[in-house]
Amino acid sequence: MRRTVLLLLGALAAMVGVVLLGRLDHDRRYRTLMTDGDAALVHNQPYRAVEAFSGALAIRGDAMAAYYRRGEAYATLGQDFQAERDLRQAHTLAPDAPEPFEALGRLAERRSDWPAAADAYAHAADRLRDTDARLLYTLGLAHYRTGALPAASDALRRALAVDDASAEAHYLQGLIARDLGNTREALAALEQAIRLRPSFSAARQELAALYRTLGRTGDEIAQMKTLAAQDGSLDRHLALADSQVAAGQPSAALDTLAAAETQAPGNSRIALAVGRARLAQVEQGDPQALAPALQALERALGGTAPRGQGLALYGRALHLSGDTAGAERLLLDAIRTSPTDTHAFGYLADAAERLDHAIIARDALIALDALEGGTAGPSVRAARARRIGALSLTGHDPATAVHYLTLATTAGDQTPATRALLADAQAQAADAATASRR
Repeated sequence: MRRTVLLLLGALAAMVGVVLLGRLDHDRRYRTLMTDGDAALVHNQPYRAVEAFSGALAIRGDAMAAYYRRGEAYATLGQDFQAERDLRQAHTLAPDAPEPFEALGRLAERRSDWPAAADAYAHAADRLRDTDARLLYTLGLAHYRTGALPAASDALRRALAVDDASAEAHYLQGLIARDLGNTREALAALEQAIRLRPSFSAARQELAALYRTLGRTGDEIAQMKTLAAQDGSLDRHLALADSQVAAGQPSAALDTLAAAETQAPGNSRIALAVGRARLAQVEQGDPQALAPALQALERALGGTAPRGQGLALYGRALHLSGDTAGAERLLLDAIRTSPTDTHAFGYLADAAERLDHAIIARDALIALDALEGGTAGPSVRAARARRIGALSLTGHDPATAVHYLTLATTAGDQTPATRALLADAQAQAADAATASRR
């Protein structure tokens, strides 16, 4: 009897051993397949990775990691349906894991579905309890691309609370603040981004543009000089020269362009910029700069520089030289040339008004106002509205004159001259209406 019991116990132990060895073998095979799949992904072999992870799932059908990794492999292959299916199954198996949601966010991001990406990243951030600054930045970026600026700002605020040394996060926070109209916050964020990473060209470019908007031309030019020094490209030097001209420093712009000329001799874009700077000198009271301006612009029009800009500036130069009729003809060509230089409409208005072509001048100013939109300041738009109204009155269009002169007075132009023009336009419009009813 005792022998029988011992035999039974031995058999049972053998069976248990076989089961344990089988489980160990399954575990070993599962780990091997997972390792093989990870290695295949690292070596950009997604088909092999799918095969390995599928083998792992055949052994453990409830393995969250295998579903997650196979989902990533499918995503690498561009098989989004299979990828999303596996990633959602991974979430079902491990509801508290952030990784499936992060992968779902990347999947949505790849197809530019920013609302879905933001939703997925938000779920991942919740599971990590806002401890991952990189993830919170990615969430903020997704919100920003959907146009949800307050939500984007909140995500960036949480990201910076975790890692205040992220230049990218400060930069994005600056863009959001700028778009929300929080100029002071935008300046602080962009300046901090540059302090953290002085070579951050995009942040420096945005800061320069913000300085220009605020009229801080010295600060703008300082940023543009740094960009030109860091980059050294022709585009940077041309942008710096443009800023210097806009700031009323055409001589400094010519120095910048002379340095650029040594890098790209005979470049027509440089010639165009030289012509613009020389014209600025003429408008500052230096008539001697007109001849070199015309020469530079002739060279520019003979090259590959943007033709619309070249025609606009050459037309302006002709106007300043006294050839107003020639200027008008050239500027009419300029506004028909694509891409059109916005300045051409203003130059055309000046030339046409000098020739008493009131309706041509008026229509050019209306087009300029439409193109500039809200980028022009209120005082600029009020003055332009008054001018459009006066030209309309000269051109025997009192109804349009009433409209624009009313805009001018509403915008704050309450001068006696403007009010008198409006009264005259209203009287003429009333007379025209009475005559039309007879």
